Amino acid sequence: MVANSPFRRRLRQAAPAFARALGGPLAGAATQALAGILLEKTDGSEAQLDEALASAEPETLVRLKEASLAFQKDLLSAAAEEQRIAAGDRADARAREVRVKDRIPGFLAVVILMGFFAVLGVMLATEVPPGSETEFSIMLGSLATMAASVMNYYFGSSAGSREKNGLISGARDLPGSGAQS
Repeated sequence: MVANSPFRRRLRQAAPAFARALGGPLAGAATQALAGILLEKTDGSEAQLDEALASAEPETLVRLKEASLAFQKDLLSAAAEEQRIAAGDRADARAREVRVKDRIPGFLAVVILMGFFAVLGVMLATEVPPGSETEFSIMLGSLATMAASVMNYYFGSSAGSREKNGLISGARDLPGSGAQS
């Protein structure tokens, strides 16, 4: 479906959650729901959906808005469940470490951070031998990724922050939010 077609513009007004879903992995589910409401069947072309939306009765538009809100609620519930599972997984890993008094993760964390800062220091303080710039850069990149993982493990990640930003941007389209998309 064309990203900025008249159908998409109308749909953004009537059912914003479905409009956003059409551009992503849930396009099939959104199309099926739209067709069920607008065409009273399980599928339809963009032209059919556009025609039905343009000539929809007020009762149909209300059902479409309610379905869009329910769809958005289901997406938020699924995202919250995903975060709950991820948090439980992290908690289980940390509990295991405490229970068995495993010192290896801490030892590895120290080695990784020392290695990162050692390679960074060598690259900043000295001239890297000619011909080995690529290898040092690859090593520094790998160590930086591992160092970020160590910091996320011990101090938390920004996944919650990303989720919060996504929820806030999605809330723009909720009734009563006062914002327009």
